[in-house]
Amino acid sequence: MNTLNSSRHATALMDSQPGTARVAGEGIRDLLRDTALLVTTLGSGGHAPDAAGFRDRCRQLIERFSNALEQRGYPDEVRQEALIAQCGLLDETALRHLPADSRAGWELKPLQVERFNLHDAGERVFDLLDARMRETSPRIDLLECYAAILGMGFVGRYAREGEAKRTALIASLNTQLEKLRSSAERPFIADRAGRRLSDRFYRLSPWAIAGIACAIALVVWWVWAAALDVQLAHLVPAKVRQP
Repeated sequence: MNTLNSSRHATALMDSQPGTARVAGEGIRDLLRDTALLVTTLGSGGHAPDAAGFRDRCRQLIERFSNALEQRGYPDEVRQEALIAQCGLLDETALRHLPADSRAGWELKPLQVERFNLHDAGERVFDLLDARMRETSPRIDLLECYAAILGMGFVGRYAREGEAKRTALIASLNTQLEKLRSSAERPFIADRAGRRLSDRFYRLSPWAIAGIACAIALVVWWVWAAALDVQLAHLVPAKVRQP
């Protein structure tokens, strides 16, 4: 697959995740597009013959992702979770696609060790995800990040536990994201609907408001006068019939 097609596939992969209504430039998922491009390119027949060059490329992606998260104001805890997940994905990608004679060196010092001194991203990522999914008010953007990492093929401990369990987790995560996004958007829509009339009223000029008030007064006067005429019409014949 050429780079153009890989880019389209990566974009489709990111956009297909739950919560695509998020405004562009917000959240975490869109910051993983370059990572998705690299992973999908290799997963579609690409090669990584040079371990040193591939490591340099991964370092660039990690650094860029970290800086972008910081620029968007994410706290250190969230940034670290997202970066551990990215490192775990890139480590798995390297071990799948590097030449056999380069994999042993990568296993000894994967990106997760180089960056965080961890050697258990395959377990830790899912432990962190499970904890986030159980929160009373989960962070939608971080859950979307995990969904994107899983969508790009991260397996971790499910290499032992089986693809069926991994698929069930992805389905559960996607369902939770859909519910969270629906509940997050509903109050906003209701609020805007309730304020629409008052917003239009406040945008009117004082002369327009005065004109509307006069028109309402004229209508009220006309209705009152018509009602009085009807009452008089009934009252006059009654007086005429009196002896």
